[in-house]
Formats: sequence, C-alpha cells, structure tokens
Amino acid sequence: MDNRHQAYRRDLPDSRLAILFIHGICGSPVFFEDFYQRVPSSWSLSSLLLEGHGGETRDFSSSSMAAWKAQVTEEVDRLADQSGSLMIVGHSMGTLLAIEQSLRRPEAIKALFLMALPLAVRPRPTAVTHSLGTALGFSRSQKPALQAARRIYGIQPDRKIWRYFGFIPRYWELMKEMRASRERLLEIRVPIRVFQSKEDEVVSPRSISYLLKNPQVDLDILEKSDHKYHPPADKAFLLEAFDSACRAFEAQA
Repeated sequence: MDNRHQAYRRDLPDSRLAILFIHGICGSPVFFEDFYQRVPSSWSLSSLLLEGHGGETRDFSSSSMAAWKAQVTEEVDRLADQSGSLMIVGHSMGTLLAIEQSLRRPEAIKALFLMALPLAVRPRPTAVTHSLGTALGFSRSQKPALQAARRIYGIQPDRKIWRYFGFIPRYWELMKEMRASRERLLEIRVPIRVFQSKEDEVVSPRSISYLLKNPQVDLDILEKSDHKYHPPADKAFLLEAFDSACRAFEAQA
C-alpha cells in the first residue's frame, strides 16, 4: 500500500458533531488534506480510504460499489450513533455515496458539502490523456493540474494494460449510481453546498440542470478548476466556503 493514501480519523466520544470525508473513484483521502485543519477541534472527524484503494490495480478490480457502500454505511452509522449530528464532504463518486446516505439517515445527516458532483459525464480528450499518463506512470509533467492528478491517484501505477480490464465493471457500477443519484437528489431536504468546476474534464455541465431541480442546493462554479485541481484563488474560495458551511452546521445541529 502507498503510505500517502491512508484513512484519517479523530475520534472524540463526547463530541455532539462529526464530519465524514468520502473520496472519489481511484481517488484518495489525500484530496481532503487541506480541509482537516479547518474542522473545529471539538468535532469527531473521519476520512475514509475506500476498499481497493491505496493498493494495486488487482485490489481495486476485486472491490465493488457494493463494498464501498457497505463501508460508508458502517462509518456513517458509527459516527451518527456516537455524535448524533453528521456533515458529509464528498468529491466525485464520494458525492453520490453522500447523497444516498443522506436519504438513509436523514435524522443524523444535517448538511452536505459536495465537489465535482457527477450526475452526467462528458469526458474530454484531456481526461483520457491525463488518466492514462497517471495510471501507467508515464506522466512527469510539472503542470499543477497533472501534479494534482498524480497526488490524489489512489492506485499504484501499473503498466500491465490487461490488469485494467478489471476496472470496467467498477466504472459501469459508477455510471448506474450516477443515474440513480439524479432522482435521489430531489428527495434531500438538508442544506447541500455544491461546487462544480468550469474546466472539469469529466463531469458534464448537464449536471447543473439536475442540481438546480432541488431548492436546497446552493451552487457555485469554480471558474479555473478542473475535476481534481483547484488553482490558488479557487482553493481559497472553496476553503472559505467550507469554513462557512461548518459554522452553519454547528449553529443548526
């Protein structure tokens, strides 16, 4: 396992508030590192490393959406039973898992903070080139966007192409989850802070039309960001919004 990609947990048994971070497919808790220090010290905090991530291609291939859902369900129940009120932060696939959990435990989950929510996809050519370069270990570019992609990629690079055939079922499951989430989103009645990236190479702008069907959604577009990378100005805006979301959650929980 790559030592960079580790779950992170801060358990405070007497805390009445908790926050859960859920990364995306082929991602890692590394994506959220800048957020941890901004979480109030009185809250419990958990950032999952989803099964099959942090290891080799064969580990990822042998996992499944069902396993990821079970892992998230177990952690949501643990935090909800321990603290009572829970906020979930998700990126990409993690946003879809957060939406499902919000409907499953509405009495406990009081706020969602979601980034790059993929309700529809439209891969650009850069998505293919970036993904292949990162997965196969060929990318050495010092461009910030490519550095970010390598940093959060939660699978060890592997140049044995045939091992990636096992990824196909996982992405097929993800596509099914995207379609199901369009309807689930309409049922959520808690505050949903959403940040989509204008330069996202994976998520289609059509996702916005689905988001705007729920009046609970407070949507911002990050003008210079892509699916994995937020330039300094966008990142500062995102972190300030996160601080605000934490204050609002604390006030109403």
